[in-house]
Amino acid sequence: MMTPFPYEIIASKEMFYGRDDEIKEMLSHIKYSTNILLFSKRRMGKSTLIQNVLNSLSDEYIGIYIDIYNIITAQDFGSLLLNGITASSKGDVLKSIKKLSKIFKRVSVEPTFDVSTGKMGIKPSVSHLSFEDQLEDAFNALFELSKTKKVVLAIDEFQQITSIKDKKIDASLRKYMQEAHNISYIFAGSKRNLLNSLFEYKSPLYAMATPISLGALKLQDIYNYSKQYLNITKDIVEYLYEKADKETKLIQMILHRLYIDKKRFSIIDKDSIDIIMNEILLSKNDHYKALFEILSTNQKKAFKILSKHGEGLYSNDILYAENISRASMQSSLKQLYAKEFIDKDDNKYFIPDRAFELWAIKYLYF
Repeated sequence: MMTPFPYEIIASKEMFYGRDDEIKEMLSHIKYSTNILLFSKRRMGKSTLIQNVLNSLSDEYIGIYIDIYNIITAQDFGSLLLNGITASSKGDVLKSIKKLSKIFKRVSVEPTFDVSTGKMGIKPSVSHLSFEDQLEDAFNALFELSKTKKVVLAIDEFQQITSIKDKKIDASLRKYMQEAHNISYIFAGSKRNLLNSLFEYKSPLYAMATPISLGALKLQDIYNYSKQYLNITKDIVEYLYEKADKETKLIQMILHRLYIDKKRFSIIDKDSIDIIMNEILLSKNDHYKALFEILSTNQKKAFKILSKHGEGLYSNDILYAENISRASMQSSLKQLYAKEFIDKDDNKYFIPDRAFELWAIKYLYF
């Protein structure tokens, strides 16, 4: 049974709240086939927003969504793009295969069967193709689709293409994007510095997308929604909001636990929030401990300092108290950033997982 506070899956339209303005803005750009550059810190609901935007499109649109967070090679990107195009084909499987076989030049389309659900599906066969061939076939298909319907292609965690060194994926995309078609591209990411570098002056994608920054959910929206299902006051929602540092996923997780354990929390107060937060940190203890243990001594020190202080990381008092030099601190923060343990915004480092940050404060300082 679903709760009204999903946090590990994409929220359905009925359980999605607080983003009316963002949806309206994105749909206004999509209407005129304008491209969008969407930035959000992780765990703020970016992917759910994109999915709900795509799901709200009328039948005159084709919505395609791919998440490239785990790509390792350029071929991975091409495969995901072709998979996304194939998955966007709705209706009868045989008719979809026939339709896609006509618009793909090199890619063959095969039927699939999911034993667990008993449903038929389709997938492209792309293992034999080079990245260039994959991309050419994908865009030929997109251009054909855009002749009859408007197309929206959303690429989530787009900054990951910077990890591919042997191919200039952004330059390859520009070549196809310059052709005028009824296509709106959504480039979304959670690492502002890397994402912006792909669209800065003299970069291949410079000035090819309108930037939108996704902030935290508004406190009032969270309260308006949560009070429909919980006996909770605005003061307590505000306490939760601050405790979770406005992180959508953690807020949803705590509200979810309050909902499924109503008997234990018949009265929701600050203690209720603290109890659940401590239970969450305890459940994640082994995982976070294992992550922390793989760090070097100086990286551990830098992570601890960041979790506790957040700023003033190079002050003499802090460096002396933690027994770490300024050079080691700078080097360790760069290494933690490269490992994606921490992130930075406007050159200020932060821990993107609020629960990990609270765990560090609770368990690493005695």
